[in-house]
Amino acid sequence: MILNAEQIMEQGLITIDNAYGKPAQVGYDLSIKGVNKVGGRVGKVLVDKTELNTHTPVEKTNLDGKSGFLLYAGVYDMIMNEGCNIPSNKVGLVRQRSSLMRNGAIITSSIFDPGFKTNNVGTYMIVFETIFIEENARVAQMYFHECEPVAQDKLYNGQWQNDKQRNK
Repeated sequence: MILNAEQIMEQGLITIDNAYGKPAQVGYDLSIKGVNKVGGRVGKVLVDKTELNTHTPVEKTNLDGKSGFLLYAGVYDMIMNEGCNIPSNKVGLVRQRSSLMRNGAIITSSIFDPGFKTNNVGTYMIVFETIFIEENARVAQMYFHECEPVAQDKLYNGQWQNDKQRNK
């Protein structure tokens, strides 16, 4: 079952320290805080860990009096203003809002496992056509499914917990 926005808010699945995102019908709209361009060296997916490809911050620019991110074709690490705190019986996913898709960009999300928590949700976006995204604009929606509870000793506590890797 997909949770509605009221359930998401009541259960504290999204952590909000700003007023940029907002509840949607069956999810919560996430707003963009920052962007990193992916590429430049070889990323590695190893048996015991992942070593990231280069992530270079995209500087904000002004376009038509708006501050934001001018993105060209490529892959980007998106950092959202909102965080999440996923309990043992929920799983989260992020999907782009239709505005991005209509402008030639898609967001792809891995599963956010039970036990995962972070102050700033992150996901990846593939840009096919040049796009400008205003800072704090709503770009994605995070939604949650119920699942059978995961044992406490099996909850996610890997290398991405609390953005350990991003903050190095």
